[in-house]
Amino acid sequence: MMHLRDHGMDDVEDLVLAACLAEQCLDSQCEGSRAPWMYSLFKGAPAYPRFADAIVAAIPHSLRDTDGDHLRALAGLMARDGDAQAADALRSFVWSQDFSGLYIIGASELTAIDGMPAVVEMARRLGTVIRQDADACVEMLGLLIDKALVFDTVMSQLSGLAAGDEAIAAYVAEQERDYARFARYDNAHAARAAGAQIRARRFMRNNPIEAILAAASCKSSQQYQFRKFGALACQDDLDRVLERLRVERDPDACEKLLNVFYRAELTHLDDRIWELASHSERGVRDAAEVVISRLSDPRLRELARQRVCDPAFSSESAGELALFDRNYGPGDETLILAALERQPVDDDAEAYDLGYSAVQLCTEARSPVLAGVALWVYRTCPCTICRLHAVEMLLEWDCLPAHIAAECRYDASDQLRALMHKIP
Repeated sequence: MMHLRDHGMDDVEDLVLAACLAEQCLDSQCEGSRAPWMYSLFKGAPAYPRFADAIVAAIPHSLRDTDGDHLRALAGLMARDGDAQAADALRSFVWSQDFSGLYIIGASELTAIDGMPAVVEMARRLGTVIRQDADACVEMLGLLIDKALVFDTVMSQLSGLAAGDEAIAAYVAEQERDYARFARYDNAHAARAAGAQIRARRFMRNNPIEAILAAASCKSSQQYQFRKFGALACQDDLDRVLERLRVERDPDACEKLLNVFYRAELTHLDDRIWELASHSERGVRDAAEVVISRLSDPRLRELARQRVCDPAFSSESAGELALFDRNYGPGDETLILAALERQPVDDDAEAYDLGYSAVQLCTEARSPVLAGVALWVYRTCPCTICRLHAVEMLLEWDCLPAHIAAECRYDASDQLRALMHKIP
């Protein structure tokens, strides 16, 4: 964005267009849509006609996936700004669908353009499907309408039309039943939350320590059973699990027993768990490391230093950085940064695994000497949320370089831009 502001789009036009046609977020469900930011890159630019033609041409082939959602969001923004070609493409796309399916792709983008008339027509088509098949599952009203439309107002208007339109009446009745079920579910959820202690006692009655120890040798037992037991168990029961771990040699059983301590707090670094943290089986080793990473012990710092210095350290072992969380010491930042910088990070997933663990370390240790690690996250991690946290740490430590502060004011993250605009 800074380049476009200063130099225009001539030498980067293809790059920007490619980013419009394929979602750039690592996880748009968590990070939010990047469409408004991308739209601002070409809105009003001389290259707009080329971008509009490419986006409109892609709409008929878009799917219910991240790229398709991104394309339709861009087209919706263009249409709201008066682009008739984009609006017609969305209309054709939505109205050509078979409304007997569970999803109406692009519905909310279209209702943002055409408002209540589009909602009425969708309700009529969906109601027709319901009248033909009483067991049909159709798209719920809340997912059809854009956030600019108020749900209760829309529902009221549809209810008024239902008296003279059997199809709309069928859809309204179905929605009333669906939302009544949701209300019952919410009430039931509140009742279940109030009964948490009762359920905990029932779980412990059904899963006494003897049953947990026996389940460790059962191939069909589930991780959840051991983790929940650990969260509820008394110290005597936890001690018995430790006793079993000291003699257990089956890797699968060891991993399950270690999961008991996933939520249970250890008061000290048990020798057996310390031994299992170097087990040859990856699952056992990872489970043990999760347990001991919540402890503070000189041995853990030394283990953490060994792990990041190991040439085999990679994104697959990124979780080992958590060993530093409560065991960080002066000089460790040099080893950590060296381990990060020697990693190939061409793959987004690998870069994210490393970046997430690195920013968690910065958040836990909260030491300004980790500024280099936070800067590595900012430069490398594809996740805007991790990069936001890295910048927050750098600001807290008064270590944010001026050029990055300037860059953040144009970042794809709404939250990061807002954070930087609060700073003089």
